[in-house]
Amino acid sequence: MNKIIKTSITLAAAGLVSLFLSGCASMGTVIKKHEVKEIPEMHFERIIKLYNPEGVPDKTLAGVVFIKKDAKVCTDFPREITIKSLDELDPIEKQTYTQLSKYSIKPGEEIFGFVAIALDYRINIWENIKDEACRYKVQIVIPEPSVKGNTGAGFGIGAGSHGGGI
Repeated sequence: MNKIIKTSITLAAAGLVSLFLSGCASMGTVIKKHEVKEIPEMHFERIIKLYNPEGVPDKTLAGVVFIKKDAKVCTDFPREITIKSLDELDPIEKQTYTQLSKYSIKPGEEIFGFVAIALDYRINIWENIKDEACRYKVQIVIPEPSVKGNTGAGFGIGAGSHGGGI
């Protein structure tokens, strides 16, 4: 009986790993992030504001993606607003922007755009030559809440909506 359970667990784990790998394979290959000190002031075809309305006022700006002309760049962030320039940011967002980490979207010699992202977020830049509309995808990795148990799920102190206390 133990052998059947071990075999079942091994097969289930192998199936999950293969599903995970096939999902990642469809995104393409990861491009090395090139950090830059500043994003050059130039004309960009599109500027995408990554907006987080649930953040406290100084954290509403998750980041900004600058896309050069004819570059096939997209993001996977759920709340995007296309803006014409950084002048459209409110004063708090402009202050936040100065503190963002900045990277170029540069798979080779040519730069296709730039990403400015909040310090608690992470990015992965994927290249997928098979996708004509989105050849370079900026994947935004949203940070985990710093306080566990505030979502109403899980176990432990502060988890769920029922009181009790210690």
